[in-house]
Amino acid sequence: MKNFLFILLIAFSLNVYSQLPNGSVAPDFTLTDINGTTHHLYDYLDNGYTVFLDFSAVWCGPCWGYHTGGALEDLYVNHGPSGMPNVSSSTTNDVMVFFIEGDGSDLACLQGNGCGTQGDWVAGTPYPIICTDGSVNNTAVTSAYSIGYWPTVYQICPDRLLTECGQTATPYSLVSSCLPPPSFDNDARTFVKNSANSGCSDIVPEIFLQNYGLTNLNQVTITVSVNGVNQYTTVFDEVWNSNTNSYVPLNLSTLEIADVTLDPVYNLSNNDIIGIDVVLPNGVSDSDPTNNQTISMTVDLGFDNAYWDAPLSINVSGSNGNSWYLKQVSNNLIIASGFGGSVGSSNFFPLTFNECYTLQSVANDVNYIGASYTITDGNGQVILQGTTSQLEEFDNFSTGAEVWTNLDYSIFQNALYFDQINRNLVINDSYKSLHIYDITGRSLFFTDIVLQTVDLSSFSNGVYLVKLSNGDNFMTKKFRISN
Repeated sequence: MKNFLFILLIAFSLNVYSQLPNGSVAPDFTLTDINGTTHHLYDYLDNGYTVFLDFSAVWCGPCWGYHTGGALEDLYVNHGPSGMPNVSSSTTNDVMVFFIEGDGSDLACLQGNGCGTQGDWVAGTPYPIICTDGSVNNTAVTSAYSIGYWPTVYQICPDRLLTECGQTATPYSLVSSCLPPPSFDNDARTFVKNSANSGCSDIVPEIFLQNYGLTNLNQVTITVSVNGVNQYTTVFDEVWNSNTNSYVPLNLSTLEIADVTLDPVYNLSNNDIIGIDVVLPNGVSDSDPTNNQTISMTVDLGFDNAYWDAPLSINVSGSNGNSWYLKQVSNNLIIASGFGGSVGSSNFFPLTFNECYTLQSVANDVNYIGASYTITDGNGQVILQGTTSQLEEFDNFSTGAEVWTNLDYSIFQNALYFDQINRNLVINDSYKSLHIYDITGRSLFFTDIVLQTVDLSSFSNGVYLVKLSNGDNFMTKKFRISN
């Protein structure tokens, strides 16, 4: 079975998250229900159960309608784990169901008291209910599953891959879509981990590798191609152990998953196609190659012609739980950094031409995922924009080759110069606005009154930038005060 990833968008959105794409690896969790029973997701999956998660909020009308409709109640009673409370003695014993109040409401709200609740969610519910008010569990699980609207119902197959299945009236009919349990000794599966949109012209591909065989997986052979042309072939047989800070031999048990970070692919262009093929598990033919995901990534290098001879404007939402770093790739120099809540921050050093820059966004934990960011260049172009969906993310842009990239410089060719003797900025042409910044991007002077000279005698020695506009075009130019 070949899996294809897509993103589901819906209008009833309640926060900045987008749902996990179908085919994603379900994040593991250990949660305690309102009766004090602890549940470990991967234990259920490893025992062959298909797990359904109903993420809802107590105040949500559609959530209440689905909850009281009985679809998940019937699913649990007739197909839940043998011996679990409220499960029929004639159960098919292949499904588990959880209700997760993901909006942080407490038990009283679940029982029908306060929070604008739709009713008593506990009475008559046969399957486990998870409260995320912080007393035992918190909303970290909501963030981990990128819940963007209520209700969100996920189906998780025993192979740990999930699908957003919606408010279906017949959820058990979906169980047959899961792959059968592993039945071959040597069977490797692969899934996309990241899209090919980081690294400017050089990209480090990442994939997930799963052992779908009955024997432990110790190695696979991986071939990486660009537009059908082989770039390299490598034997993957060791993984990084963060506990020992060293590589250890690959040794995946059945259904266990490992992150695979591949060697860089260089000199890429927009719309190049990176293909990744994984074969020869444990050095022999893959017993079932049809269950591998088609790994084909279209390269998106981001904005590739940013104006570099002026400060950037950097806006990052969030709080001190979010941090960000703008790095110059060629020398790994951090040229700007800050915390969430930054508005109009600037790069501390000028950009250079023909250079790659990376914005690294870091969340302290899953509760801080979802920060938005926007970077605008000196020409007013939005060159980076997005929202984080994991703990650490990277986004990139590159600068153009010319100083006046995307500007009609000829209009301003003799527009102004700095008179060092008199410490005046002299303007030789008409304009509609003039703006002066220091090198960090802090505004020092603005006028929309036509002046022929601007007295800068009060300015300290240093490098400054002047932005001159005639209403239709503008230029930004550096000048130095040194006398």
